[in-house]
Amino acid sequence: MPQSLDHICAFIDRHCAARMTVPRLAARAGMSTFHFIRVFRERTGTTPHQYLRARRLDRAKYLLVATPSPVAQIAADVGFRSLASFSRVFQRLTGETPVEWRRRRRRQPYIPGCFLKMYRVEDR
Repeated sequence: MPQSLDHICAFIDRHCAARMTVPRLAARAGMSTFHFIRVFRERTGTTPHQYLRARRLDRAKYLLVATPSPVAQIAADVGFRSLASFSRVFQRLTGETPVEWRRRRRRQPYIPGCFLKMYRVEDR
């Protein structure tokens, strides 16, 4: 049963870490590969591959800031086959390496002053 492009976009969003090919997505939509790419681009402004890559990078950006996971693990978790390709794509599209992204956006946890005094920790 063919699915609408909205369903295909939702499928990509839910399963962005899975290995996907444009021909498989086209088959899921009930279209030829070339027709699918043309219709997808008209509807979303990007190709299916660009859309998938953007979803993966959005997820990676979140994980870099919200988790202590190593960059290599995050790259694998969002669907990149190698750390090198992840880092190259990430830097090309954001202007920063994944480590720089994490460092500039991650906030230090708030520690109340009473805890610092109680444990005699000097301000950092």
